[in-house]
Amino acid sequence: MNKQPLVSILIPAFNAERYIKETLGSALAQTYRHIEIVVVDDGSTDGTANIIKSYNDPRLRYVYQENQGIIRVRNRLLQEARGDFLTYLDSDDIYFPEKVEEEVKFLETNPEYAAVYCDLRYFFDGHPEKLYRHRYTFYSGDIFEHLLEKMFITNTTFMFRRSVIDAIGMYEEAMGTVEDWHYFLKMAQKGFKFGFIPKDLVRFRLRWDNNTRFENQPAIQASGVKIFENLKSQMSPDQQRRYHINNLLFKRKIRLAIAHLSIGKKRDACLTLWDAREHWAWKIIASLLSIFFLLPTVLWRILIEKVWNFKKKNLFVPVN
Repeated sequence: MNKQPLVSILIPAFNAERYIKETLGSALAQTYRHIEIVVVDDGSTDGTANIIKSYNDPRLRYVYQENQGIIRVRNRLLQEARGDFLTYLDSDDIYFPEKVEEEVKFLETNPEYAAVYCDLRYFFDGHPEKLYRHRYTFYSGDIFEHLLEKMFITNTTFMFRRSVIDAIGMYEEAMGTVEDWHYFLKMAQKGFKFGFIPKDLVRFRLRWDNNTRFENQPAIQASGVKIFENLKSQMSPDQQRRYHINNLLFKRKIRLAIAHLSIGKKRDACLTLWDAREHWAWKIIASLLSIFFLLPTVLWRILIEKVWNFKKKNLFVPVN
């Protein structure tokens, strides 16, 4: 009888006392039993450590480090993991009981795939009874071109083989806050295939104090610009044309300029726009945005927030 692969469930945690018990409960309740659960506590100052240490389960391992940020936490988790397959579970999200089993089954029966991800349901913090789905299209196989257009894989839905780390290494701090998108792009660019399971196997908690906050958008959009600049530097001119990388990078810079405007940083917005001046559409976009530069910051922010909230509201559809 073949030995079951060990699965490492990797949990980054920082001041997660409100959620960590429910998260750990969902990990420990997996129908697939050959697991280890590794929690790296990134310098929490609340009761996170006490809650985790209260569990008496040999599958659970707790690691503490001084606060270093999410990218170093993810890399520490990769270093600590002993599994054949690795999967993330953020400290406020919840696995359905069969999540690990379904993804292991996929990877075991599809050896040509390096990774797999699943569908999920969203809920807003404080309202777990109301579930939503995202208006995303999910893809399988060679997904590099699709990933260039949009990040549609959520870390908590994802499982991958240890061989991926051997091929592309750890997360890169220089790429900024959307480290998962960069990692997936590196995988896909290397030719690794992704599988998709069209089942709801994760419940994702939407919170207003994390990356979904409007105020965090400049850092997120700046990270996107870095990622596409990095990709461009590694591509030949023919590849740049094939993947329309200049257009994609231009869009990222415009988003960054708008994000700067939204928090009143007009100088940074101007510098970002100027940096995008080589694109053919620059004069058109710069002319349109210049109108809003004349508006008071408060009015500009209100306008962007309304568009932002409308877009976010329409991204999520209630599940019957």
